[in-house]
Amino acid sequence: MQQYGEEKNRATWAMHLGIVKAAIKQPKKTHNVTVSGYTKKGKPYSYDFKYADLADVDKAVMDAIRDTEEDGKPLLTYMFDIDNGADGVSVQTLIIDTTTGFMVRSNKVWFRNANVGDAQGTAGLISYAKRYSLSAAFGIASEDDEDAKGLPQQGPEVDDDALHAIWHAYLNHDPAATDWIHKSHDAETANKIIQLSNNYKKKQQNAQKAQRAKELKAKHDKARDDAIRKIVDGTTDDKKSETDSGETKQQDLFGDILG
Repeated sequence: MQQYGEEKNRATWAMHLGIVKAAIKQPKKTHNVTVSGYTKKGKPYSYDFKYADLADVDKAVMDAIRDTEEDGKPLLTYMFDIDNGADGVSVQTLIIDTTTGFMVRSNKVWFRNANVGDAQGTAGLISYAKRYSLSAAFGIASEDDEDAKGLPQQGPEVDDDALHAIWHAYLNHDPAATDWIHKSHDAETANKIIQLSNNYKKKQQNAQKAQRAKELKAKHDKARDDAIRKIVDGTTDDKKSETDSGETKQQDLFGDILG
């Protein structure tokens, strides 16, 4: 992925992406397609699968963006970069943080175009590539996963980098991060937040203990220095008193001799 903007704004971008992804509701797969053909060995095959089309995926993303607005303003927006070349079609999704302008370009999705010269066929391939790119960028499962059949459908998880960015923003009292942290989450994300909270509390407790130890040591050192200073000052006073007494006696003796 490529990024554009000042590096200091990347954490804000990651936080806002995490907030939006967490708000996405997986689109329903209401479209059905039958795929058939022949294997390299000439054996026929055919299977059906359901999918959510580009409009469904776009609606899921835009609903999440609207649901996470701050003061009526979206945290993120997105656009496509499409390259319709001679051999194929490629699409990248650009995710833009509206608060800073920081932008990240997703990895390229490329499909060979067997319909060069056919405008309708090419348009369909572009829509197909846009759906794949947008789904990957925001963690949406837009097609049936044969390997995941029978497993409960779950929303996209917030990755660790995004969660840490949100957590640090929460510690700095960012309103959006605070609102997101206090919302309900899936079990895995909730456990990660609890772990971050416990680690933070432990770190704070250790810092307080270290500060108390430092203060006690400083107090002890000051008491020791004061005691030494008193001893030194007391010895100096005694010597000064003896010297003053000796000088007085010498002055008296000189006075007696000189009459």
